Amino acid sequence: MAQALQLKPLDIYVDPAAKPVDSRLAALLAYWRAKRYGTASLPTRGDIKPGELISHLPSLLIADVRPGEKTPDFSLRLTGTALDDLFGGNHMGRRFDEIMPGKQGWLARAALALCVEHRRPMRFFGRVRFPSDPSTPTMVEALALPLARPDGEVHMILGEIVQLRAAALPSFPELLRSAAE
Repeated sequence: MAQALQLKPLDIYVDPAAKPVDSRLAALLAYWRAKRYGTASLPTRGDIKPGELISHLPSLLIADVRPGEKTPDFSLRLTGTALDDLFGGNHMGRRFDEIMPGKQGWLARAALALCVEHRRPMRFFGRVRFPSDPSTPTMVEALALPLARPDGEVHMILGEIVQLRAAALPSFPELLRSAAE
């Protein structure tokens, strides 16, 4: 398995192998894979049916990919109610760096740009300071899945962010190690 890479100086990691620990994320990844037409293609937004994702809706997001100067920019098209709670309100239409200013927003944008560039799922995990309570880091695992237009251009990211369950913590040695330091 590929080594998770830390997005320093933050306590956030990118897992290029995209193998979720949380069963909810694993189910979303299996759903996304089932919507592809062959191994080289990506699902389109039209392939994703909200009625098939009922249990995921509170923690789902869809972000639009927008051209940027060096890397793409991202704005939120849709967020579930659990994410609205973490982000401190509904931020539809806002860019990531408006919601999470500074290095955290810049790194989130750079990490999602890898998902677009490589046209493949990306998994993230770590301690994140959300706008709802910036003094207390929340331990999360997340998945970003590219969606393409019929011409193949990635224009959206389907994502899910879940809070880590205590029973799952042993599966995250990087987080246990950083908490001990």
